[in-house]
Amino acid sequence: MLIISYTYRMLSAYIKKNNYKFQNVAVFVISALLNSPVVAEVTLNGFGSLFTGRVTEGSEFLADYPKAGLYDKGWSLSPDSTLGLQFSSYFKDDFSLVTQVVVNGASDAGADVDWLYFNYHVTSEISVQLGRKRLPLYYYSDYFDVGYAYYWIRPPADLYTWQITNFNGISLLYEKTLAEWDTSINLYYGNEQSDDNELLGLLFGVSVDENWQDMLGIVGTMANEWLDVRLSYMQGLVDRDINGIRVINEAEQQFIGVSVNFNLDELQILSEFNNYQRPDNDINIDTYMLSFGYQVGDFIPHITYSALEQKVNAAGNDENHNTASIGVRWDFYPDMAFKLQYDQVTDDGVVVPIKGDAKAVSLGLDFIF
Repeated sequence: MLIISYTYRMLSAYIKKNNYKFQNVAVFVISALLNSPVVAEVTLNGFGSLFTGRVTEGSEFLADYPKAGLYDKGWSLSPDSTLGLQFSSYFKDDFSLVTQVVVNGASDAGADVDWLYFNYHVTSEISVQLGRKRLPLYYYSDYFDVGYAYYWIRPPADLYTWQITNFNGISLLYEKTLAEWDTSINLYYGNEQSDDNELLGLLFGVSVDENWQDMLGIVGTMANEWLDVRLSYMQGLVDRDINGIRVINEAEQQFIGVSVNFNLDELQILSEFNNYQRPDNDINIDTYMLSFGYQVGDFIPHITYSALEQKVNAAGNDENHNTASIGVRWDFYPDMAFKLQYDQVTDDGVVVPIKGDAKAVSLGLDFIF
């Protein structure tokens, strides 16, 4: 309990340094949940990552796009280190409040509120969520920061490149078991505004405000013991201000994602393909990855290839980069895993390079509690 109390106080201190409305609300909500006599049950789960790494060739390696986590020639703990707490309060069996606060070493925001929503079970198969959630575009979107949930140090960076990772709105979830299959359909609608966006600020070198409006999406999943299939679609509008000047106004955007994963005893085969389009700006981007992991006792050695390819448009935009990764996960202790990973990035962008070619090594621990 002393560890939990200290961790909570640390997160609260980080949050209170910021003026973002959701961060302040999260402090109030967590405090109320821990002290309210009307709440029937409050559960706490936590997770963390402590990693260090450096570039061995090249100048910089952008490991975490959303948080602008950047390795350079010196050893650093910031890009991949994370601490998160999730509070779930059950007022009744069918009504709960979920809050998740995450401190990322790479983020200048201090603490981020990933989840802050009410969940109501209309029936045993249908539930409604209202509030703030992760934007469920990718397979690993919901637990991107929970490194213990996958064998990499971080999900392949070429795929997880978007500057917006949350939405504020409403979602409807339908879950049902059909024979050997667990199935679900998730419909959602919401908006998100990011002032002085970290990723865009890093790439443009100036202050960039990003606003995504009217996000409407659907996610469908089917999974059994050996096969997991996920489909994702989202459409919405984009506003962007650079140094206070509007450069994109209500531009339509569309995202389509497909992931197919196999769990064949010791062998895991993971794959994901995504397409992003913004027709008003002649933007068309494909991202994809293929990964193999093989469990040998407490060890999972793995190899991955991922890429982002942008079709060159009238403005000459040619963002194009890929990463080859090799690593190993070692579950040496309950709820803890040691990981070691080597990444080789090839950046073929001429008009729009990211950080150039690079080779990097990183290692450390993931844990849950």
